Amino acid sequence: MGKVFLAADGSAHSKRALEKAIQLAIASDASIDIVHVVSAKESKEAALNSTGNIDLETKRQQMLQPLFDQIVAAGLEYEYIELRGEPDIELVKYANHQPYEYVVVGSRGLNTFQEFVLGSVSHKLAKRALAPVIIVK
Repeated sequence: MGKVFLAADGSAHSKRALEKAIQLAIASDASIDIVHVVSAKESKEAALNSTGNIDLETKRQQMLQPLFDQIVAAGLEYEYIELRGEPDIELVKYANHQPYEYVVVGSRGLNTFQEFVLGSVSHKLAKRALAPVIIVK
């Protein structure tokens, strides 16, 4: 059984990417790896606005739970992978650590200003991932 890599950050583009990942997983009899990167900036902002680690985990779970539910409703298996670091670097590294049928990512994430200035995570995945990359608008 193959696997589809889905980069997820909770953005609207990420949610649309999930729909494409589900289609690809069904067509190729694959499961989905939902990969989320907690950046240093996200950790710092969340820590300033929360009451502790449990609160951070709860918020992250609430953000991603609709994705998990949608995959289960489609009758597919999934694994959730949480990484720490810079999203572009960690996603590329993880996408290349094992063979994936496809890498699916939204065209924009939650931080559109950073994408514009530094280059997007989706662009870096498209250039550096070994599997075919599908960027969803």
